[in-house]
Order: sequence, then C-alpha cells, then structure tokens
Amino acid sequence: MTINTKETKRVLIVDDQPRVLDVLRETLASFQHRHTYEITTAQSVADTLAILQRERFDLILLDMVMPGIGDPMLRRQGLDLLKRIRDLGVNAPVLMMSGDWDSRREDDALIEGAAGFLHKPFDLRELDHLVARAISSATRG
Repeated sequence: MTINTKETKRVLIVDDQPRVLDVLRETLASFQHRHTYEITTAQSVADTLAILQRERFDLILLDMVMPGIGDPMLRRQGLDLLKRIRDLGVNAPVLMMSGDWDSRREDDALIEGAAGFLHKPFDLRELDHLVARAISSATRG
C-alpha cells in the first residue's frame, strides 16, 4: 500500500480566453513538483472576485488584459483587478500574464505586488520555475 504524501496546492487561473485556461490547466497538472495542483478557473472580473470571497488559494495566475474593469485602452486591467484582490485581503502570490511584450507593464505589475510576470506564449521552463518559486515563497511566508 502506497501513501500519497503529495500536498495539494490550490491555484486560481484568471483569463478571458478559454484556450489559455485549458493550456495552463494541462501544463500545471504535468509539473513534477512536490505537490499536486487543484485548479480553479475564472473568465471574468466578477467571477474572480466572487470565487475569492469564498475560497482560498496558494497561487493566482492573472491575465493583464481583462474586460470588465479599468480602461481597456491601457491594456492593464489586470493590475486594477490585482488591487481589488488585495483589497479583499487575499495575500496569495500573483503571477501576471500578458501577450504584450512591454517592459513597463512588467515593471508596473511587480511594483503593484505581483510575484512574477509570464509572457504569452508561455515558456514552459519559465512557467514551471515561477510557479514553483511562488508556491515555495507562499509556503515559507
């Protein structure tokens, strides 16, 4: 009889594109970390805030461009949502994601308290490293 000693870590993935949610769900499931991942997804600002009011997570992956909040012309609504998430008292590390390669957006995300920044399309080694590092820092903190 084998005992499963792997701890489960809860991850919320927020993106308005279903394909991105599917890819991230499959990718995180394939990681060989010391724990397994229980994945919850949200496609809207309203869903994200509702989920966070009733559930706790070890990590949040958050798209930089999310309809339904902030100024769509700035393409940084994810930062507005990050502020709302922190206002709810959620302290889980947040990895911001974006398909735009604008270093100012990346800097802004880190200044606003993101634990890291992922570029789409994803580099799987970078994703693996950032997820492991964020989970590890949350466990220690």
